[in-house]
Formats: sequence, C-alpha cells, structure tokens
Amino acid sequence: MSSQDRIPQTLTTMEAAFTLHEGKEIQEEFWRHQERMGPIAAASPGFVAVIGGPIQRSHWLYFSGKWETPQLMDKWQSEPKHKPMQDAAHSRWFASVYLRKWRLPGENEACSGPLLCEIAIVRQDALEQGTIDKILDEIIGPSLQVHGARNFETLTGEFEKQPYQFVGPLQEFPALAPARYLLITHWATDEALQGWLKSEAVKQLSAYGEVSSAVSVSIKHDAGERKYLRPDGLQRDAVH
Repeated sequence: MSSQDRIPQTLTTMEAAFTLHEGKEIQEEFWRHQERMGPIAAASPGFVAVIGGPIQRSHWLYFSGKWETPQLMDKWQSEPKHKPMQDAAHSRWFASVYLRKWRLPGENEACSGPLLCEIAIVRQDALEQGTIDKILDEIIGPSLQVHGARNFETLTGEFEKQPYQFVGPLQEFPALAPARYLLITHWATDEALQGWLKSEAVKQLSAYGEVSSAVSVSIKHDAGERKYLRPDGLQRDAVH
C-alpha cells in the first residue's frame, strides 16, 4: 500500500520550482514538451489544475499541479505518458528542482505544521512592477516578520532571501482569471498562521484584487517511495 492511500483523500497540491540548464535550444525544447503535456495531464483522473509562473525576487520558476486526492496524484506520477517527461526533466532540462506535496485538512483534522498557505489575488489586468514592489515591501514583508512565517526553504538547507514566494501573473490550465497572483508562505503552527490571516496586512491585499486563501497540511512519503526523497519524507530535491 502506498503512503498516499493511508491519508485523508482531500484536494492535493504539488508545490515545486525549478531552474533550467543554460542554452536556448534546451530551454525551448523543455517549454515545447511542457506545453504538450498540459492536455495529457488534464485528461488524467482527478486533474484540477496546472499552474506556473515567474517568482518575484527569485531565480526559481514556480510550478504546481493540483489533483482531487493524493491517490489520484500518485497515479498521475506513475502514468506511462508522464514518465518520459519526468526522466528528461532530470537527465536533460533541470539544473535544479524541489517538490513538496500538501493536501487540504480532512474533516475535524487538526492542522499541525508545517503548513502551506496560498493566498490568491485575482485581477482583470496585470500589476505594474512598482505596485508589486509596494505590496512586497510595505505589506507582505513586514507583516510576515511580525507574525513569524517560516524561512522559505527551496533546496534542502537553502532559503529565499524573503519568507515567501510571490508568483505571477500565473499561467494556468484551466485559466481562472485574466490576471492572477499567488502568495505562498510556510508556517510552523496553525496559531501563527491564523493570526497572520486575520491581520490588517492581509486585509490590505483586497485593495489589489479579489483575495482568497487556502491552508494545507504536509504529505509525507515513505522512505524509498520516490527518487530524490530526503530522509524526512517531506521533500524531493535534486541538483543536476
């Protein structure tokens, strides 16, 4: 039995980011194959969304997949049509990559850390860079320091300069809005996270669009269940 069969079957998110090897031809090859895989992934059971985009103030490129349950995401990971893409990503395209998996809490399930918080900002048009800088410097950054968000880990033991990733405008399938942004943070406790979600700073984000939030608990894989899995079972990462 897979570890994914033993946990509550709720909406599941793969949170990931990668860097590509230098070389225009290699990068163009990756993006061609990535575009081709969209419809294949969308046809798989339980598919909800594929999301990507640039991360502000970071050299990483964000990538996320959402499936209805951990079991169904697990089946997609093992899908024969998916495997060649995974193999080529590690052997040819990716210079570095990390992946974490999360799911919505089950009914009456206590939210123990680590926790993932995704705040979406939906707009009719893209934000100007000056506006993004203002949001990050005057609202998000200071409030996260006060409320104690975790340092934002990328590769094991490596961290972003700021305790968040701000992604967008997002490229999504299916597309949910003309322009959508995602603020991603990690938290050690639900108490600290809820304190931040109720803060004036988070309320201020509504001035920039329609705001929604989702909180997910971590998914742990059994030892040896995935390639590049670190000992705690909470993350896969690799440098090629």
